[in-house]
Amino acid sequence: MPEYSHIQTCVRCDAGNYTSVLKEFAAFLSRVGLDNSYFCSGLEWELADNGFMYQGGNADAEEVPVEGISLHVRPYVVGLTPEVFPELAESWLEINLLFWTDEITADYITGELVGKVKPYLWELIKQLSGGYQQSGVYFTSEVTDGKPWEAIITGNNAELWSFDAAVIPVELIERYGRPDDRFFYHTYDDNKLFLARREVWREEPWK
Repeated sequence: MPEYSHIQTCVRCDAGNYTSVLKEFAAFLSRVGLDNSYFCSGLEWELADNGFMYQGGNADAEEVPVEGISLHVRPYVVGLTPEVFPELAESWLEINLLFWTDEITADYITGELVGKVKPYLWELIKQLSGGYQQSGVYFTSEVTDGKPWEAIITGNNAELWSFDAAVIPVELIERYGRPDDRFFYHTYDDNKLFLARREVWREEPWK
């Protein structure tokens, strides 16, 4: 199995609205030119013994041409419940686009991205944030997968900045205070906070 990088967000979701949430995700995938057939196949909310909900985790990766590079992109969702996170009052669904890390990484020491894929990744982050605003949209690594959202719900501020890019909705901006310019580019646009880790992006991706 390859190492994955993630564009991810979370939405409130349980058995009652799982079908409609998947329908919205399928529509998003269609808008950005990705195959949505798996998420239109009648999946149902079903909890595993460990409290997670894995129905939605078996979509295949597809190869997407980006500036002469072939990227493997895999949509993926997983349900997160109060059984797993006692801090939760309700269940959430983590929505992901997974990328093979070795295809998008130019420097494994700093994490710097391949230059040609930066605009594509940032556009997907922006597109996802346009439709999902219940939590931030984060670009994370295999190591930091899920940690920014977990930091919000658990109050673990040590992991609040565990991402390489993010779009933070207005309701959560106060949690982040003033970003540290030594580590992050940042700007405010349409009542959202845009963030990009300097050593990963090397320039502001929104310009």
